[in-house]
Amino acid sequence: MDYTSDGDSDVEAYGASTFQLLVSGNLKVMSDEGVYRCPFCSDEEKEYSLDDLLQHALGVGDARDLQAKEKTDHCALAKYLKSKPAESTCGSLLQPMLIDPQVHQHTRDEQFVWPWMGILVNMPNEFFGKSANRLKEHLSSFHPVKVHPVYNRGSPTRDAIVEFGKDWGGFRNARAFESHFTMKGYSKKCWKEMKCGRTEPVGWMARADDYNSLGAIGELLRKNGDLKTLSDIENDGTNKTDKLMANLACQVKKKEMHLEKLESEYNKRSALLDTLMQKREQQEQSYTREILKMRQLSQQNTQRVVDENRKLRSDLQGMVDELCTRNKHIEELAAQSECNSRELELEKQKNALKANHLRLAALEQQKADENVNKIMERQKREKEAVLEMLLRLHTQSEKKLNLELDIKHLMGKLQVMELKPGDEGSESSKRIDELKEELSEKITELNDVESFNQILITKESKNSDELREAREVLIDSLQGLSGTTSSQTQIGIKRIGELDSKAFLNMCKRKFAAEDAETESAILFSKWQDEIKNPEWNPFKVIMVNGNVLEVIREDDNKLQELKEHSEEAYAAVTKALTELKVGNGRREPFLELWNYKEGRKAQMKEAIQHALELWKASKANGKKRR
Repeated sequence: MDYTSDGDSDVEAYGASTFQLLVSGNLKVMSDEGVYRCPFCSDEEKEYSLDDLLQHALGVGDARDLQAKEKTDHCALAKYLKSKPAESTCGSLLQPMLIDPQVHQHTRDEQFVWPWMGILVNMPNEFFGKSANRLKEHLSSFHPVKVHPVYNRGSPTRDAIVEFGKDWGGFRNARAFESHFTMKGYSKKCWKEMKCGRTEPVGWMARADDYNSLGAIGELLRKNGDLKTLSDIENDGTNKTDKLMANLACQVKKKEMHLEKLESEYNKRSALLDTLMQKREQQEQSYTREILKMRQLSQQNTQRVVDENRKLRSDLQGMVDELCTRNKHIEELAAQSECNSRELELEKQKNALKANHLRLAALEQQKADENVNKIMERQKREKEAVLEMLLRLHTQSEKKLNLELDIKHLMGKLQVMELKPGDEGSESSKRIDELKEELSEKITELNDVESFNQILITKESKNSDELREAREVLIDSLQGLSGTTSSQTQIGIKRIGELDSKAFLNMCKRKFAAEDAETESAILFSKWQDEIKNPEWNPFKVIMVNGNVLEVIREDDNKLQELKEHSEEAYAAVTKALTELKVGNGRREPFLELWNYKEGRKAQMKEAIQHALELWKASKANGKKRR
């Protein structure tokens, strides 16, 4: 589209207001950072050069499938951009010359306005009263930071203050700004001599006389800057650098101390890890030995029960054979003597009745054997399930311990790696990322192991509850049978943690008269029962035996020492009751337990079940005899 003929008329007709907004600076084409952007497109973040923005405006203006308003706005933008290079009468004055501004010795004590400021006076008409960004855009070759228009009593003037920043780059830009106008013949001196007769812009670098001058320029300089020499600025920079270096050296020292501390802690944890691994191996070996021992005992007990059942069946078969022989003999006697036929018939009926009873007993024995075998098989399965669950719990505990140790180890290595100096993208940085990823995987795996452990613990607790309920039912059943609590039987019920009253009676008989001994014994017996039940009294100490933690009686306990001085027998009874309660269930209340009196230990479930069956058979046989 040609914007010099028909295009101009279109812009005047449809885009006059848009064009005026662009000219006045209310619509910005160039940002404060010196970047060109299209003010009409939604993609405001896209950056253009001046030529690319012009081509964009021309392309949108020529498009046929866009709305008229959008095309008109872009046509106005194209006209504005095409007229932009020619709109400044000082274009040639603002093209920089390649000048290397030198800092002469006499300028080091000369005072300048800081941040570095330049003064521009006698601006052309097109910048008078306009946006400061337009002037900044035309001075972009000198890289100004900000342009401050000068106002006199609220009215705009043809003067402006150009700010170049605080660094040495800004100083070079300000010197280039001043040198540019000096080389063109429009220096500060020329402007003062020919102020009334020239219209070209004049610029120079602000100094002490400008800063202290009266008027709007001096007031604006004092408001936005200070007077400093080059030596002052260099000294300030040196002081700041020294402080920064001292601060950095202090931080480096602290980091090194912290790194040494972390390395020491890492070495300690590594040593602890080695110790824990050794203990874990010892525990694993001990656990393996215990498992093998339990399996051997289980096999021996199973074989013993099977052998006993075989012997019982053999004895029963021998009795049946003997009865058959006697029946044959009776039949022979009956044939020889008719006079004794009635007696023989009666004897024959008795023998038949006995044989019938023996057959019933054999059937009952067979059923009992089958029940025993079923119970033993079920107990074997339950024991194997418990052993397997304990093994899984042990394995999971070891896995959890290993994961926790690995996580601590990785966290220690990660802290040490993070404190070591290294650039981004270096091997140490990659190693830190790898350690973080590995640490995250270990933490996730630890959470999974803890969840699985919780499931196993719940199952083990359920199995323990079922086994405890079964023992309680068996204890109640045995209490209903005769002779179960007698120490003369191999299997019975014992009250664990109960004091022996005879020990206190014997002690009191030695210390008191015969008529007072029983009363004093009852008092002492009741007192020590209460002492044992008191949870606040803790006469135990913790010791290590072969790497295992054990709780034993404290021999230096005051109460036990006093009792021991009165009677060794009573002391032994109290310590025995305390030890049984500690080993049994950790509580201070006596409780009933299945007991193997022959071996002096807690009876196993299969032993108690077998004993209950024997008692049941005996009671059934006694009932038949009475009938």
